[in-house]
Amino acid sequence: MMLRPLRDSATICRSLAQTVLPALGTTEHTRSYASSDLAAFAVKNTGMRAGPGGRSSVSGVTATVFGCTGFLGRYIVNALARQGTQVVVPYRADDIDAQFLRQMGDLGQVYFWKDFDVRNDDHIRDAIKRSNVVINVIAKDKETWNFGFEEVNVDIPRRIAKLAAENPLTERFLHFSCIGASKDSASRRLRTKAEGEEAVRSIIPDATIYKLAHMVGTEDRMYNNYAQLAKMLPFIPIFDGGRTKLQPVYVRDVADAVISSLKRKEAVGKDYYLAGPDIFTIKEMIQLVFETIREPMRIVNVPVAIGKLLAAPRERFFKSIPIPVNYIFTADNIVENTQDHVLPSGVLTFKDLGVEPKKVTEGFPIEHLRYYRVGGYDFGTTSTTSSTGGAGYGGAGSME
Repeated sequence: MMLRPLRDSATICRSLAQTVLPALGTTEHTRSYASSDLAAFAVKNTGMRAGPGGRSSVSGVTATVFGCTGFLGRYIVNALARQGTQVVVPYRADDIDAQFLRQMGDLGQVYFWKDFDVRNDDHIRDAIKRSNVVINVIAKDKETWNFGFEEVNVDIPRRIAKLAAENPLTERFLHFSCIGASKDSASRRLRTKAEGEEAVRSIIPDATIYKLAHMVGTEDRMYNNYAQLAKMLPFIPIFDGGRTKLQPVYVRDVADAVISSLKRKEAVGKDYYLAGPDIFTIKEMIQLVFETIREPMRIVNVPVAIGKLLAAPRERFFKSIPIPVNYIFTADNIVENTQDHVLPSGVLTFKDLGVEPKKVTEGFPIEHLRYYRVGGYDFGTTSTTSSTGGAGYGGAGSME
């Protein structure tokens, strides 16, 4: 018991020596102050580093994550904080809706910037003034009466990039777009995504841009969306026969790719296309959801023209009246899903970042869907394989 205080004192002295001696010009400047690889992430990183690496260390990185409360944003905050990064999280949501971010870092490691207004340049300046990494994950899958695609995908990234370029501490700027973004796309979301990429690149040529496939995970808006519709509707409408090809990616793999790119100087100024290992049609993805939640497959094909006609009233009035609607029934998403979202050839991918993406049909990427089963996690009404029980279970060998 008496040796423990001595050991703790020795550890403290060693940590102080690692921090102070370099400033005194001793030969100790060659030593690493943290075992975390993220400590050497940047072009000119001069931040103080301390600790053995990991959540309770100081990596020398301070990052501001815009869009931190969103699906991908929360995983990026968690991945950064686990590396000893101080993370600034600007948010406009209720405090309760952002509290889950606090436990992702050690005490004081995650800094909350509440009542944030992304339309206020002074708010943006204050949120990034101490950060050497600026990350923009702000996105919308549909337009609302308050935010349109042009503002979210073009104007906001342009202003954040401009103010980050003016910040003398900024060393890395990370921006997120999507596979399929093109100025020639029939979808306004995809056209504005492409314009946003150009705007960011014109201001910060060294920005790292990630072009993502559809993401899945516990809080996703793809698997969960179809599962909820399967529970609420007698059938799920699919457009154009559900023939559009997707290459979904697990959200944690994307967060790992972000960390990996921050450790690599060669990632500066590059575009990375991040997609999963397998390609599916929309119809096949919906079928996978029904099989996983153990419900009978219920879909109906709707021609694209009819879908756009049904969406027209909402498109006409949504800017003046906040009409709630599932994003898959918006006219723009119907048009977007007439083009494939798969990896093009000859681009940088997960492989170039040393990350191997997981399959999205098994394990953690799809685990959350099992809680939609009638009767509980191990039960269900029906399945292409034998059911383990639950409502509608007809016993062993029953035909379902």
